[in-house]
Amino acid sequence: MAALDGILAESWLPSGDLQWAVEDEEGGRQLVLASDGTSVWTNAERRSRRNGRRWETSAPRVARIAVDTGQVLETLSPGVFTVLVAGGQRAILRPLGGRRKRPERLVMFDLDGPVNGPEVGHFDLFNHPFAVRRASQPYLLVGTDPDKPHREKWVTALGADGTLRPLFPHSWVPAEHHFGGPAVEIGQSLVYAGAVHHGHGLQPGGAYTVRRSLNGSVQWQHRTDHPATALDTDGDTVYVADNSGALTALDAADGSVRWNTELEVEGAPTTALSLAVAPQGHLLIGTVDGRILECPPRP
Repeated sequence: MAALDGILAESWLPSGDLQWAVEDEEGGRQLVLASDGTSVWTNAERRSRRNGRRWETSAPRVARIAVDTGQVLETLSPGVFTVLVAGGQRAILRPLGGRRKRPERLVMFDLDGPVNGPEVGHFDLFNHPFAVRRASQPYLLVGTDPDKPHREKWVTALGADGTLRPLFPHSWVPAEHHFGGPAVEIGQSLVYAGAVHHGHGLQPGGAYTVRRSLNGSVQWQHRTDHPATALDTDGDTVYVADNSGALTALDAADGSVRWNTELEVEGAPTTALSLAVAPQGHLLIGTVDGRILECPPRP
């Protein structure tokens, strides 16, 4: 399944044939499996459009779609664009509240209807993305300063009772400010990628992938010049795609580089926006030019 511009969600068969597609004026941005295992949640933002002399923005859309048929089972209108957060067979919404100063709350919804959750502070797309694949519980980045929630972010877990449990500071170097990025859970640890903020732009070695235990200790880190766009693991190898078009395989135990390759389709370079390890061990890669690639786990 995939989400893309103009398509809320679509499903492709192993044969390469399109099974179904749900159209949307903007297109889906995330896909999260619902707790029933037979449907997915997807979200769509809305851009402002000119209507005569006025700019208008229609309501953002969150929909649940049947995996087998593509039927839209229900649609939510949260009023603001929201980020889907999943883990442990739970799905929650985190509002993207623009420049408003009021506290933002999580919305626990899934199949039971929306219920207000704990306050999590402001979310912005540079500092707070933290989509954790294979998560046993929902994880979020939450700032400790209500007036500057992008500062001093903590990796935080949402408990079964709906309470937030801070785990460790997102940056393990106190003097550095780190942007959020993709992540994956391995056992009692998290592997996540990000970049170090610098006033003159990203510096050489300013992007990283790091593995940390849930008590915050750093098991290993891998530095690079290009921020990661996606990552996943089979438990033995961590696969990291970055915005230069590179795909790197890291040893999950120590972070050493097993191999590195440049993504190409029929000789033309491309860049991965999403990456998943399929059950058969192959890599499924969604590219910036709208392709879905099935690749062997080694180049």
